[in-house]
Amino acid sequence: QIELLALASGPMVCTLPVSRDHLRQKISHSLASLRADVQVPGEESYFFVLEERASGRLLGTAAIIAQAGYREPFYAYRNDILIHSSRALQVHNRLHALTLAHELSDHSQLCSFYLDPEWRQGHWPQLLSLGRLLFITQHPQRFAPDLAAVMPGVADGQGRSPFWEQVGRKFFGIEYNQVEYYHGTRNRTFIAELMPHHPLYVSLLAEEAQAVMGQVHPDASLQFELLVEQGFEADDYIEIFDAGPVLTARRALLQSWQHSRVSPLVAVEPLHQPIEAGQTRYLLMNDQLENVRALVAPLADPQQSPLVLSPELARDLGVR
Repeated sequence: QIELLALASGPMVCTLPVSRDHLRQKISHSLASLRADVQVPGEESYFFVLEERASGRLLGTAAIIAQAGYREPFYAYRNDILIHSSRALQVHNRLHALTLAHELSDHSQLCSFYLDPEWRQGHWPQLLSLGRLLFITQHPQRFAPDLAAVMPGVADGQGRSPFWEQVGRKFFGIEYNQVEYYHGTRNRTFIAELMPHHPLYVSLLAEEAQAVMGQVHPDASLQFELLVEQGFEADDYIEIFDAGPVLTARRALLQSWQHSRVSPLVAVEPLHQPIEAGQTRYLLMNDQLENVRALVAPLADPQQSPLVLSPELARDLGVR
């Protein structure tokens, strides 16, 4: 089922490549990370799936890499302003330039987000995307104080990226889809070997490349909005292949960090009053690792301590 989701995600989600061996490694690495006793972030990664409990069908995927550049640098283009001036000619120009940078290497990275298009309405995107942030809040020692998330940039249905055509292709000589597959299945040394290390002056790029810089692919707009609402910002970096925005945030400033709470004891009993339609829904997660579970559900009294859950909710969360 994960293979089918990877196939449907296309080249936009390079961290979910259509490679059975790579997906097996991704799953086994996640299981090993959840079992490990971690005090500081390192090579761990955590892979989550969205499951429809009644059928067992998988609807989406999401992941966290504990340290984006643990084994090799994590590259992005940094938006810089270079000053060119001449006192003699009385000229002072501020020029937008892109500089290949790897200072995001020590960030924890949100990645591998894909959700079946039929399930993008309602609260399923929040559960899949923001559930990761609640997991980080639950286990802060496993993650860096700063987070990053790469958003897919603009590309058409045939996989043509305007930014890649005007920049990357000139240095790599291969198709956009192919380089994204390499990015998801190989180490990143090829980036350092082939990408230009001098600043790229944006004004020298073709207009179609400039127009898509920092723009999100329409299929990723919902994920982008969810993270921005949480406190992520998109001003400083863009992705090196398709120029999609790279979101960054201090985890301590995120909504999920500031407004989540732990209920140390859960009472399980049938609800005496029915949940009313339109009642506020809450993101709930247990405090486990190997058996981590999260769901979205309305609560009769979310401020109650101990928190009272119905037997059905307690069962689905794996708590007693």
